[in-house]
Amino acid sequence: MLLAIRYPKFAAKYISAVGLLICFAQYTRAQDPSPTPAPVDLNIVAHQDDDILFMNPDILNSVVAGHRQVTVYITSGSLNDEAYARTREAGAIAGYQKLLQLADAIIADPNHFNDFTGSFDRDSRFPASCVDNCFSCDPHAVELSTPGTASVDCPTPCPLHIGSRDLAVTKIADGPGGPRVMLIFLRVQVPCAVDGNYTCPNQVDLAELFTSGDPQLQIKSDFPDDPHDPDYTPPYTKRQLIKQLVDILNFVQPNKVRTQDPAKGVVVDAPNTLFIPDLGCDTCAGLSNFYDHSDHVAGAKFARQAIVRYDNQPNSQTQPSYFTYKGYNLEWNEAPRTRLSAKYFCLKKSILFNYALNDGQFALCSTFPAENGFNCFSYENIGYQEGQQRQSP
Repeated sequence: MLLAIRYPKFAAKYISAVGLLICFAQYTRAQDPSPTPAPVDLNIVAHQDDDILFMNPDILNSVVAGHRQVTVYITSGSLNDEAYARTREAGAIAGYQKLLQLADAIIADPNHFNDFTGSFDRDSRFPASCVDNCFSCDPHAVELSTPGTASVDCPTPCPLHIGSRDLAVTKIADGPGGPRVMLIFLRVQVPCAVDGNYTCPNQVDLAELFTSGDPQLQIKSDFPDDPHDPDYTPPYTKRQLIKQLVDILNFVQPNKVRTQDPAKGVVVDAPNTLFIPDLGCDTCAGLSNFYDHSDHVAGAKFARQAIVRYDNQPNSQTQPSYFTYKGYNLEWNEAPRTRLSAKYFCLKKSILFNYALNDGQFALCSTFPAENGFNCFSYENIGYQEGQQRQSP
């Protein structure tokens, strides 16, 4: 609609002034050196492959949407073996380098990976058939098998002061407001078995630390216990570990938090470990398997305690959305609603493959290590994911 103005002579001056103001505003916006920081997701997991196995492709899709990622690995992922723990950390870094590369390919062309010719339809361990796990992921197999190229700050994690401690941190690639990915390694020890330390009671694991009524009980690190060693990681009491996670939450100020499944009402620790039927391929018929790893569940419980305390701080400005992700039982159940498409099976396999090239103990039944090549590499839970948003921790 045209604006009727009584005095045309002044209208021309008015319009010119408005035009100058608009041009100035556009110029100012273009010259703004401070882009809006990207949203941040905080992922808290027990081991260095758990975010890949259980929280993808959600993390991948979140990166595609422009979110930065901060992942906290609570344990060292190793039992009294510092060298192996370091290979797992290198694997986590390599996995995220590949994830960023895949995300960038999708950002550049959303249809780039929409042409897979295979069909994954059952067991991640045997995605091609019950006797064969060679699922080639054509036509992108070569692209998916190559390492990621994202730049890494501190490939050997460097100290970053968060709260009252120096934590081991690696940053990967630059993004608006900070690194696109930051990995934090707390490095506490793992149990001697999937279902805890029942057979090695002299060690403390996450489950025992969480359930013990002893406020002085500590969980140690697998890294050097000499306080003068630059890699020294002091032990944590339950209260100290929860506080450290709260300190990380305050440092990151996340928009979204992902944790593993706290398995409410399910006993995952020995001697009363819950086993459920393994509904895999025909070669697995009649077998049962543990519901989930003790560390997964205990780590999720620690994370929940930290989130509650973070949300209830008097100066808390915003509360992040909160999601939990189921673990190994997804593979044993193989519910169609949790099964990934061939596209996401292959993208997730690519990320995990790059992790596994660094983790010498990571193989399917010790028969198909990553060194044998991408096509025949596989592992449980590649083909499944189930995350659930929670109203509160």
